[in-house]
Amino acid sequence: MKLLATGREVTDLPVLHMDDEELQKEMMGLLRQMEEAVQQGESLNGELIVRLSQQLDKYILIVQTRKMGCIS
Repeated sequence: MKLLATGREVTDLPVLHMDDEELQKEMMGLLRQMEEAVQQGESLNGELIVRLSQQLDKYILIVQTRKMGCIS
């Protein structure tokens, strides 16, 4: 099965409408959640950490894309 990306997937993300400060707050919140989970014994490859990491990756991608000037 071949998957096609139209670009619409990216523009439909609600996080694109966040300003840089909001993105940073969200990212810091995810990092705190990850730290708390690890302190409580969650495995680094456990479901919670993986999910939080994937959410963080989404924000990082948006920040990097903005920095390159591709989207505002």
